[in-house]
Formats: sequence, structure tokens, C-alpha cells
Amino acid sequence: MTAKRMLQSLTPPLLWKGLTILKQRLVPSRNGFSYAPKGWATPLPRGRDTADYWIAFIDKERSECKLLISRIQAGIALDGGEGVKHRAFGDVLAMAARNRDRIAVLDYGANLGDYYWLTRSLVPGVELDYHCKELLELAAAGQQLTPSATWHTDDSCLDRSYDLVMFSSSLQYVPDWQAVLGRAARSSACYLFLSDVPTVRNVPTFAALERSAGMTNVHHQLNRTDILQTVASEGLQMVREFAMSPHPFIDGAPEQPTRVGWLFERPQP
Repeated sequence: MTAKRMLQSLTPPLLWKGLTILKQRLVPSRNGFSYAPKGWATPLPRGRDTADYWIAFIDKERSECKLLISRIQAGIALDGGEGVKHRAFGDVLAMAARNRDRIAVLDYGANLGDYYWLTRSLVPGVELDYHCKELLELAAAGQQLTPSATWHTDDSCLDRSYDLVMFSSSLQYVPDWQAVLGRAARSSACYLFLSDVPTVRNVPTFAALERSAGMTNVHHQLNRTDILQTVASEGLQMVREFAMSPHPFIDGAPEQPTRVGWLFERPQP
């Protein structure tokens, strides 16, 4: 028995629970989520910024992307924690590529190009004009793994139109998310897909800190009404709402978010 287990066995349960809560408040864990009442202005440890969080995990993301590529190329079924997101994307892509020989896609927050490979495997007979928007360092790594995509490091990619514009687990990390979402909606000639968005219904959008392996990031929990109104103001209509995987508990949050996705369509004349 470890010392911790021995101490727990000798401590009354209510007292142990109270001590655990006190420790969580005084000494945040290396992993987890907590409410950030100062919003995007919340200072990160050691003077870092949000970009540092992603740069720290490039090697890990590279390994995971290589594994995904190898599984796709080997024809191995994809499953695990990303299964819900992949199935939703498959449904969306089937609609966007229907009766088309060519499709233009903008993947905003594309990581290292994971969804390019999914797209190519799901619609093998369709010519892809695939664009990825990412941070400078991630885009450089993504170009090595996914050179067939066109990589962008600023929002000039939103100055043209695409058959499908998508945000997969990325919209919540955009500081000026409403302005970017509005531009993305205007760039969507046919479809806009928002995937895996931490969403609240009864409180305004708020920020939370995300800690992983000693690194800290800040991201939004987005108000559902604000999302829908922002997209609707650009002339798109909701086609479907997707329930996605549960969101981890956020300590101190005014409302616990759920992860949601939406497909929006621009009505054709």
C-alpha cells in the first residue's frame, strides 16, 4: 500500500474529500480545466501565450498524424475517441461532395492536415482543392506531412469562397471568434461545418484554462445562441446539429459545456 493510500484509509471520508478540494484549489493539477474569469486576458504561466501550448505538442501531433495516415492507407477502420467526430465529418463530406467532380475545402485550425487524409479516403474519386489554416510552426510541420494541401498562416484564406469551410475542435481557440466565424460563413459557398465546439446555453460565452503536461492554454466555451445568430446573419441555414463526446469538467465554471457540432448550408438560387 502506498503512503497516500495508507493516509486515505486513516482519514474520515468527508475530511479527505475536503482536503482534496482544498488541494485542487491551492495546487492546480498538471492536467484539467478551470474557469478563467478574466477571459482571454488571463495571464498564462511563465509569460507564455496560447501559441506556445500548440508548439509544445508538435512532436506528439506529428506521431499521431503519421499513425492516422498509416491506418487510412492500410484501410484500417478508425475508432477510439475521435470516432464521433469522424462519423459526423463523413456525413458532412458526403453532402458537400455529392454530384461533384471537384471540391474546395478550407480546414481552419487544421492541425497537421489530419482531415485532408480522411477526405481523400472518403471521396477518392473527387479532385481536392484542400486548404489548411494554422499557426506558423504547425503549418511548417503540416506541410511536411500533408504537402498536397495549400497551407495558410493568416486569415487571407477567408478572402475567397469554398464549397466547405470547417472548424474541427478549433473555433474555441480563436480569440476574436465571432469576427472569424462571420468571415468563414461568408466564405462558405455551400456548407459550413463546426465540429466539437464546447457550448453553453444559459450563460454568456466564457473562457477556461486548459492544462496538459505542464502547459496551459485558454479557450472559449461558446454560447449557442451567439454561434447560431452569427452564422445566420451571413445568410446560412442550419441543416443539422450533432451531439459529440462529453466535455471534461471545468472547475468553477458558471455552466458545464457540452461538445456540439453543426452543419450549415447556404440556400442556392
